[in-house]
Parts: sequence; structure tokens; C-alpha cells
Amino acid sequence: MTQDFDIQSVAIVGAGAAGLTTLFELLHTKKDGSTTITYDSNGEIDQSKINNADPAFTKIVSFEQNSQVGGIWSPSFDDPEVVPQDLFDTEKYDDPWVLKPRTSVPREFSEAGQDYTYSKPLVTGDTGSHGTNWAKSGIYRHLFSNVPGRYLRTSFIPYRQRRPSDSRLHPLVTNYEITDELLSFTERFDLQRYIRLNSEIVEISKVNNKWKLTVKETVGDKIRWYTEYFDGVIVSTGHYSIPYLPRLPGLSQWNAKFKSSVFHSKSFREPSIFKDKNVLFVGTGLSGLDILQYAFPIAKSVTVSRSVNKEEIYPWLSKAAVSDGINVKPHVTEFKPDDNKKIIFEDGTSIENVDYVIFSTGYHWHYPFLNEKDTGISVLTAGHKKVPDGSSMVDGLFLNIFAIRDPTLTFNGVTLTPLKWPSFEITASAIAGVWTNRAQLPSPQEQIVYSNRKKKDVGQNLVYHYYPPGFFKDYVEQLRGYLPNGRDPSDIYDTNHLDDLKASFTVAEKLFYQYKGGKIPITETVEAL
Repeated sequence: MTQDFDIQSVAIVGAGAAGLTTLFELLHTKKDGSTTITYDSNGEIDQSKINNADPAFTKIVSFEQNSQVGGIWSPSFDDPEVVPQDLFDTEKYDDPWVLKPRTSVPREFSEAGQDYTYSKPLVTGDTGSHGTNWAKSGIYRHLFSNVPGRYLRTSFIPYRQRRPSDSRLHPLVTNYEITDELLSFTERFDLQRYIRLNSEIVEISKVNNKWKLTVKETVGDKIRWYTEYFDGVIVSTGHYSIPYLPRLPGLSQWNAKFKSSVFHSKSFREPSIFKDKNVLFVGTGLSGLDILQYAFPIAKSVTVSRSVNKEEIYPWLSKAAVSDGINVKPHVTEFKPDDNKKIIFEDGTSIENVDYVIFSTGYHWHYPFLNEKDTGISVLTAGHKKVPDGSSMVDGLFLNIFAIRDPTLTFNGVTLTPLKWPSFEITASAIAGVWTNRAQLPSPQEQIVYSNRKKKDVGQNLVYHYYPPGFFKDYVEQLRGYLPNGRDPSDIYDTNHLDDLKASFTVAEKLFYQYKGGKIPITETVEAL
């Protein structure tokens, strides 16, 4: 069975790296399923030839709930979001629906017969009672990348080597450089005119074969509420917004008694808080060890709580997590705030007088604006866990992109790989190719068979979406046949510099031990590296 699409209007949810990449790709896709994207002799976008006189998609709107494009690369250095005490008090702070429930719409907006549009919205005052949106970025001033700058860009963004090859940071880059590239890209191609900022998508539902979006736009001290209809929707909201915290006995009481002493790695901003303090890191992934490297040389003590013999995503992380001077413990079983600030571990040991607890425990997949009835999309718990957490998977997708129940709903950013930005580009290109009928998806039954087979092979967990560098080429080959005419994966996925990835792991490891050993002062920002 084949399916022909007639998609002319498209909504993109999110204007981070994935959303902006998707917007550019769709703007340069023609009705006949070909692309206008061409490159000059230097391998850069040939801006003189990319004009699209016959666009496949006549209306594209990107909705971004922040006041600037960039997603996680739009920093909010001075006002991080934290889990508020009232959510801790629910003792369900591990539940994404508690952390971020669906936004309520005004009563009059839901009244029968009312039809509020973008040009004629319902305007209300801003009551301020919205809870936490989790829209702010988790990056901090000291943050630098963990993959090479060459792979933190798309083919639309020229590669620029920012510093000499023998510099301390190369081939990694700073967060400032990544943000600058995205903002420059947006300005260079005038993408801003397709983007509506301060616009939260509250609900997406299927009505009369169209996707109905309910939008909440904040304008000063007013809120504009309206609905708008689209043929296709691309969810590009990322995976680093809503922090996962494990539910642990005594944690809520601890947080209430010792305010600002417990936080997720997303909320970290300033290493000086650790000076002469006893610090516990729960989880030793990339974000946890990024922070630990700054804490270790100035803290009184550093303890890590992690799964026994756990292998982290990169081998060097596993070694760094248990390196000299770090007190290594298994999982936490209880917080006892009234007993000398004691924390107990599953082997029966404990530590006391803990000043700070940093959770590096991942993020939730969470789409409060979607419903499973219309979309078939759900987030599955991993293993024997009771609620979704940082190890969960998104179910109901084919190739991490197309909703099996209704492929006019798609996702960009679910695929996990160190080659994240190339994955954004090839995903966007595959969507463009399928939606212009350049290529046909397998039948829903075949897609379900494929999904079930993969679940059996890798499990119903985060690994389902993960492609290490050595396997990413296989994913690229799976998508090759869906790309628009004229789009070549070799333009998207640069295989000539994969040695940069190996070099980046070596550099990151070296920097970790230099920071941890106090050889690089924490006052020296990476801008000077």
C-alpha cells in the first residue's frame, strides 16, 4: 500500500538546531521532490543558486517558546530553572507529567462556537501561574563541546577552525561559538521571518484531516491564545529540557531544609559554590563529570554515586568517574537531613555533612501537547521501572522520525548520536523527500514489524534511538532512499574527518584531568584555551 501526501502547510515545533535545520531544508525543497540546495567548489552553500521558485511547502511556521532561537544553545546563564519545593512535596517529582503538565487554556477559549485565530486571538492578562516550562537552556559559561566543532554544524553552516590545531581545546569548541554560528545562520538566510518567538504549543490534535495547534503566545504582560491548522507537523523540541530526578526517600525533606543544595546538572551555573564543600554527584555521565572537573580542585570532598561497574557512553568517562581522590559509592537509598546530613547507599555505607547534591541523571522524553489517541506516540518505561525516566524510549516511530499511525506527524531530534547535527540534517531531508512523494514509506505493518524486531534486539530503552559513530553510517544508509532528488548523504555526513571524533575524546579526557588536578585554574575560561 502506498500513501500519497498533499502537504503544503507545515508547523515546526522548536527553533533550536534541529528546528532551524528542518526549516532551511523544507524551504529549499521543490514540489517535484527535488532540492535547490547546491554547493560551490569549496563545499559551502552556493547562495546564488538556492532560490526556490516552486516550493513544495507554501506555508512553514516555526514555533519557539523562548524569546530567541537556538534551543539549548540560547543561554540563560544567570537564571536557571530548578525543581521547586512544591513539586518535591508531591513525592512524584520523577514523573514528567508532574514536572510539566499540559498547559491549561482559559475557560472562554474552550467555549463552543468560539474560533480564535492568529489574526484574531483571545487576549488575556498574564497571571504568572504557569509553573515551570523547562524552556531555559542548561548550558553554563564554562561549557565546551564534547564532540568536534566540525560535527556541531550542518552543511548549511561553513566549517571554521576557530583556533590552531595545537591549541588546548581543538577540535572542541565553546558554547559561545556554537551559539554564534546558529544566530549567524539564522540571520544569513533570513529565517527569523518564519519563526514566531515566545510561542508555546499547548495542544496538537487531529481535526478533519488537519493538525490543529493551540498556541499560547506571550507578548509583554499579555497572552495571545489562538488555533491554527497545518497539513504536517515536525516536533523538534529536543531531549534536554525536563530533568529526570529519581524518587528517593528523604530527598524532598532534604531539599526543604537545605534550600539550593540539591539540583539537576541542568541548573548548574557557577563552580565557586563548591569551595570547601562536601559534594555528592549522582550519576557520572558527560554532564556530571563536566561539573565534577570544576568542583574537585576546590571542594573539601567529592563523592560519586553510580551503578557498580557501569560502562559510560565513552570509555574514558568510566575511568574518570572512579579516578584518584573520588569517593565512589553505589546507588543512593535514602537521604536523612536530620541525622548529620547523612546519605545512605545500597551497600549500607553512608556519608555525612553533605553540602551539595548534583543529579546527572538525564532528561525525560515528554510531549505534553500530544495525545496517544491521535498520534500513537508514547514514552515507554525501561526495564522494570515504574515511570519513564532518562533511559526511556519514544514508541510509535519509524526510523525515529515518522509517526507510524500518521506520518504527517514527524520528529527531528529523537535519534541519539555523537554526530547529532548531521542527524538533524538527514532527518529533515528524509521528511522533505517523503512528504513530497519523492519516496514511499513501507506499509504501517512493515514499520511495526521493524520496530518490534529492533526492540527485541536492543530493548525498550534509550539504546533504541542510539547510533554510536561506527553505526551512524548504517542509519544514513537507511535514510538515503528517502532524500529529495539532488540530496546526497555525502554532502550531509562528512566521513573524511571522523578522526576528529577520536581526537575530541582524547582532548576531553586530557582537559578533565587538567581541570580536576588544578593544572588549569577554574577562573580561566575556555575562551582563553
